[in-house]
Amino acid sequence: MQGAFLKRLQGLWGINKEFQLKVFFLSFTFLLMSGCLVIWRPLKMAIFAKMVGATNVPVAKLMSLFILLPLILLYSKLVDWLRRHHMLYCFTIGHGVGGIIFYFLLSNPTYGIANTTISTERWLGWAFYFFMESFDAFFSTTFWSFADSVNNPKDARNYYGFFVSGSKIGGIISAGLLYVAITYSGYESHVLLPKTLLVGSCMLFAAAWAIYSLIKKVPESKMHGYETVYQFEKEKTTEPLGFWQSLISTFEGLIITIKNPYVLGIFSLVFFYEIVIVVFDYLVMIQADAAHPTVNSLTAFYALYYLMMNMIGLLISFLGTTPLLRIFGLRLSLFACPLLTIILLIITAFYPTGWVLFAALIGLRALNYALNHPTREVLYIPTVKEIKFKAKTWTDAFGSRIAKSSGSLFNMSMSYVPHTAAVISSISLSLSLTGMCLIITYFLGRKFQHCIDNKFVIGSSGEASAEHIRVELEQIHEKI
Repeated sequence: MQGAFLKRLQGLWGINKEFQLKVFFLSFTFLLMSGCLVIWRPLKMAIFAKMVGATNVPVAKLMSLFILLPLILLYSKLVDWLRRHHMLYCFTIGHGVGGIIFYFLLSNPTYGIANTTISTERWLGWAFYFFMESFDAFFSTTFWSFADSVNNPKDARNYYGFFVSGSKIGGIISAGLLYVAITYSGYESHVLLPKTLLVGSCMLFAAAWAIYSLIKKVPESKMHGYETVYQFEKEKTTEPLGFWQSLISTFEGLIITIKNPYVLGIFSLVFFYEIVIVVFDYLVMIQADAAHPTVNSLTAFYALYYLMMNMIGLLISFLGTTPLLRIFGLRLSLFACPLLTIILLIITAFYPTGWVLFAALIGLRALNYALNHPTREVLYIPTVKEIKFKAKTWTDAFGSRIAKSSGSLFNMSMSYVPHTAAVISSISLSLSLTGMCLIITYFLGRKFQHCIDNKFVIGSSGEASAEHIRVELEQIHEKI
């Protein structure tokens, strides 16, 4: 099966033989991780809404910002201690074990799903929501940091669409099976839903195996990524850190994000777009919670939602992401997502009905995961490890949580105004933020292209060191 898949990739898309295994295992890993994500996300929203209450979601998003802060600090230290693929092992195996623990807790007839009481004192509902928030926060960061470190700009242009396609296929299969199981199996929610946590855990364990196979079967020479960065990292010397140096290094990612305009620009893209999604997500969730009285029916609604989102995302990744990157390059491709988002928002402004809001949310999420993520991730390729892993963690995990908290504060303020005014205000805010993304995209694309053309490395040590490496590489090339 694996051999047939690789031959098909080579025949249809012209992938070089030496990259087949890397593309296959990375795509398969993302497929498994995304399949778990699509199963677990409907559970997060539905279980919290029916155990704690849907109106408490903005409060939970605010609290998650403080819950995740120590996890981000721990992640930053693990980057110093572990090799890049070990980070994926920690994420997949750690959350896989967590899924098994919550399977037993949610199956409990007193504290679990079988108890239909909705109360803010249902602490298991809060704990489950925060566990899922940690999964969401580090999901994208962990996979894409590793992918960015083992691929160069040409690889990203040609193959990142495959990784996204793998994730969409995994999402379609998982969301479809979850919807069918809830709708037609006849099992009670307290029996069926906890078992889906076990399925997700098994998928995470399989993803860890896929990364292990990638490391074992792909030669080290094909895992360098951007060669200029690889040579730069080899020349760096590491010395034992004292207590204060070790403490400062924990916040190194945040310091880099604030001080480096390039990284701060990527942070801004994540921040603004995440606010737009949170605002629309809350509008749809309130309507869905009112229309679906049980945890089973609400989970089925979100399963259908993620099924449709991944189907559209798969279409975008095949017909949009890969062709855009190959034909137009990264710099122009970066503009596609904000421009399409503005079109969606304008349509919603003219027809602000429930179904249009639902369709707009599906479109926004599909564009984010299938187009915005892979094009934005390419921006990390000419950066050093500290940016790829530490700064990226603060951007994707902490930055997205700040954005969700900001969006939640806006949602809470809109609860005191009429629904029509809330929708108009939400769309206006979203259009303003998306317009700012267009401006930031222009400067990020120009900086990226300049670095690739001149073989610069973006990092905390400055571009002077990168220039030194560039001269050495050119001298070696001339000798050859």
